Amino acid sequence: MFNKSGGALPIVLCLVASLANAQSVTPSVSNILRYGNGERGTAGFSQPFTYFENLTDVRLNVQPSVTVGFRLLVDDPPEIGERFQGFKRRFIEYRDENFMLRAGNFNELFGRGLALNLFENRGLAYDSWMDGVKAQYQSSSVSATIIGGTLDFRDSVIITRHERYSIRGANVELKPVKGIVVGTSFIETKGTLPQFVGSKEIAAEIPEVYSAVRFGPFHGFIGYAHKWTNVVTDTVSQKGYGIYGSLSYNGKGFGITAEYKDYRFDIRDPFDRGASERATRMLPLQNPPIVQKEHNYTLLTRAIHQIDFSDEVGLQVEGFYSPSSSTTLNVNASVASRHHYYDYNTASFSFAERKRDNSLLPSLERQLSPYWEFFAEGEHYYEERSAIRIGFARRANVLYNDFTGAQFSHTQQATIIPLQIQHGLTEAYSVIVHSEHEFAYDSYNSSNEHFYTQMLTIIVTRSPDFSFSARYEHTTDTADPSGRRDWFVGEIGYTFGQSHTTTVSYGRERGGQVCSNGVCQYQLPFEGVRFTLRSII
Repeated sequence: MFNKSGGALPIVLCLVASLANAQSVTPSVSNILRYGNGERGTAGFSQPFTYFENLTDVRLNVQPSVTVGFRLLVDDPPEIGERFQGFKRRFIEYRDENFMLRAGNFNELFGRGLALNLFENRGLAYDSWMDGVKAQYQSSSVSATIIGGTLDFRDSVIITRHERYSIRGANVELKPVKGIVVGTSFIETKGTLPQFVGSKEIAAEIPEVYSAVRFGPFHGFIGYAHKWTNVVTDTVSQKGYGIYGSLSYNGKGFGITAEYKDYRFDIRDPFDRGASERATRMLPLQNPPIVQKEHNYTLLTRAIHQIDFSDEVGLQVEGFYSPSSSTTLNVNASVASRHHYYDYNTASFSFAERKRDNSLLPSLERQLSPYWEFFAEGEHYYEERSAIRIGFARRANVLYNDFTGAQFSHTQQATIIPLQIQHGLTEAYSVIVHSEHEFAYDSYNSSNEHFYTQMLTIIVTRSPDFSFSARYEHTTDTADPSGRRDWFVGEIGYTFGQSHTTTVSYGRERGGQVCSNGVCQYQLPFEGVRFTLRSII
């Protein structure tokens, strides 16, 4: 293993070149180079910032059933996360009709992620891939997976933390009859979690059972996972569980899906709830469904609610209707809250939990920190390459202050209206005009509780090689952390050789909290130039 990519790169290139000449080897290479130079930070605290990232993924398919792969990564420095230079991924995999064996790095998902969901999100510097061995057998009636290895998890989302886990696990799925799947998983892990002073050792077990059914237009899933955590250094044990279920129906031109979550992996009082170093919280190797819509519109991706997988119950219903082949209507509604109440005793400086009888369902009571959202969107194609889309979103979030009560609780509300017109000018040229309007309220905004934000984006493309975009954003919020009220970014993209795409952008970017798959991070405003080169060979 190499610590610096400078010594590894020539060897890698020689290896790829020599294997590419072998008739039994089919190589594939993808490369992403990212560079940025400018300033990053909030008003009065901005400072020069430069990042350089190069990610090279190589796969060598040795016929007929062996694949060798590795990732050469240079984050020196990265835009988000920690510096790294060297091999970030490497694996060898054998696969035949029913059996697969992989040694090295891998991701994995058991069921819907209640017990195990290992994934990567480069944009949030989140990476929970394991390093070890995975064996899998699949047939028409049974699927079985065994994993073992380590997880070197660096949590840069909340605060830079380095956690280490040793993981053993197995999953079995049976298909007794057509349309029915019954599955069970078991995860055993030992971990070292850093604290403000020293670290804590834990041992955890997570058994899981689930079932999926499919009968004609009906699809259903129900899963349950129990989590037992023993904090070895404190001789403290904690039990929790999570439930997820979904039911959908798809007919001709319409469909509806309902989802439910009840996550009680580690319910704690307000003193312990926000402690990032809490050893009994949901582990990073878990990540169940969020039961909340993930949006493509920019202003809606700046989430006002961060999911608490350790203490949250919620519902989501989504449906679509297509009156014709050119028109589609979508509707989504979701609601979530905490499970129980907490009463603060000012004399003893402690909280008493007051259990809620109907805690299996979410509530809009302010004391339970509720979140709700309604979203509707219509899309109509009036030509083959021309369409109009319009949406409406209304959402509200309350972060209840258990110490002082409702008077000092944080309330956020927003109404967002996105509009997009896509028009094909000629066979080669097309233009997209995208506008988003947000009417927001924030009770913690001391300057102006009510404010308005508008974003306008224009994209011109010439198929298949050229694109230009300009994005302008303006807000009446005088308390924005960046100290600004408007931002502008221009970007040019060009594809050459059919395998390489480069983009260059310059301007000011607002930043804000961005969430994906329940992982949230506040990204600082950036002003300067960005360069990206993507290659697939």
